[in-house]
Amino acid sequence: MFTSDERGIIEPNSDIIAMALTVVGFIIFISLIAHTYQVSDEKTYIAQHYEDAASLAGLLRNEPMLTAPDRPDLIDAVRVESLTSGDIDALNDRYGTRYGFSLKVEVPSMYRKVVGTAEELGVSASVPVTIRLNEVDELPGTLTVKIWER
Repeated sequence: MFTSDERGIIEPNSDIIAMALTVVGFIIFISLIAHTYQVSDEKTYIAQHYEDAASLAGLLRNEPMLTAPDRPDLIDAVRVESLTSGDIDALNDRYGTRYGFSLKVEVPSMYRKVVGTAEELGVSASVPVTIRLNEVDELPGTLTVKIWER
């Protein structure tokens, strides 16, 4: 009965719903592709610049402005606390030729000092160090360097 009946009824509003669903699906697909590209771009940036941050952290581990005078392998918290803005500028002039950077010296749950101000987007790398808190306490900690392009 239906196959031989050529009298069909087409509703004029049925195409609008199908078109709206198609457009919504297309918009979701484009936003998903754009987000995937953005995440991939950020991961590529991190992968390209992580080695630079790690090598800068290795250099700052032995920086005389940060280490104890008698032991160049030991970060001295007193010297880190006494850094002036001129000292920070000198560090930036010496090591921050291509990148801006900030550093954080940390002994978990005991001591934390951030030197410099950081941009929101950057790449961080940490190296293990020994930190002298006072004349008696020397504890394992980390030196974290965050770099960003100028």
